[in-house]
Amino acid sequence: MSFNASQVDNTTLQLLRYEALFKLIDDISGLDDIQTIARQVTTRWKYFANVAGWHLVLALGDVFKVIDGFDGVAQVSEVSALSVWDQYHAQLRHPRLLVAADLEERSAMPESLNGKLVSEISVIPFRRGAEVIGWLSTAARHEPFDELDKKFIRLFGRHLADRLSDLLLRQLALRALTELATHDALTRLLNRGTVIKELASKLAMSRRTGEPLGLIMIDVDFFKHVNDQHGHQAGDNVLREVSSRLQLRTRDGDNLGRYGGEEFLVVLYPCNEPEIAAAAERLRLAVAEKPVSLGGDLSNAIDLTISLGTTWCRGHDTIRMEALLKQADDALYHAKTVGRNCVVQYSAWLDTATRC
Repeated sequence: MSFNASQVDNTTLQLLRYEALFKLIDDISGLDDIQTIARQVTTRWKYFANVAGWHLVLALGDVFKVIDGFDGVAQVSEVSALSVWDQYHAQLRHPRLLVAADLEERSAMPESLNGKLVSEISVIPFRRGAEVIGWLSTAARHEPFDELDKKFIRLFGRHLADRLSDLLLRQLALRALTELATHDALTRLLNRGTVIKELASKLAMSRRTGEPLGLIMIDVDFFKHVNDQHGHQAGDNVLREVSSRLQLRTRDGDNLGRYGGEEFLVVLYPCNEPEIAAAAERLRLAVAEKPVSLGGDLSNAIDLTISLGTTWCRGHDTIRMEALLKQADDALYHAKTVGRNCVVQYSAWLDTATRC
């Protein structure tokens, strides 16, 4: 839709702008994808207001969703730290209009507002009660905003901020529910059901691709002594710390989960036998290399070790998941019986046991 002010009277022009505004509001109300909404806004805002570029920031807990639109392009990102421009307007908390004389220093401006033909920039905060949920910056091209532009920017900006804020809150709630369903409450690792599901998925993938898969079963040595001597709260702290250290030494793409109690399971794909042995040794050292705090204070820490059993299967192997888990568990049991704080590979242990 486009129009020429010389061809229609002012009333008709205003009606066309109202129609374009409410059509966009209606259209984005049926959309749930933020990127799609941002693209619609970027391409259609010019039909009811003189907006050449826009920059919207929405507060989302400890992070911020930043949405920019200019030259028909929409960009959506998530940041943990605000730019200088956004820090200033987050603290300002009230509307601000920058006229041409205020636009000499452009280095701090978002790229979406920094066009050569920008004549004016409006910044509007949006509140829910006393809380600022976000702020919108819009840039006018050539001519400054007229009164209808300002009215439409306030009206549509409020609707857009509310719509996107609601979608983000819904996404957060869904993410939290998914986290609860798939992760262990104490350690924040994958729970038993989820890590087993990941193992089944990776095993099926291994059969299709021919890539090898590895498994590491881990048990915290003498964990019962920690609970008996220091209490269950200290035991919980130990499990959290061990989980954190194991997570830091686990490759991206591999799956680490709490298998039960003080046991952990790592699914490595793709990963061959030497790589599994090296990975297991890294995990063992991650726990043994320094004492584990019992309550956040290193002066109250204990030496702790883990035992590990590993196994693997070649690509296209038809071994059942239950058999693979038993192999890792058998290797772990052997590691516990030969002195703990060590890695036992199932194949090596089986060969030794066969020769004895």
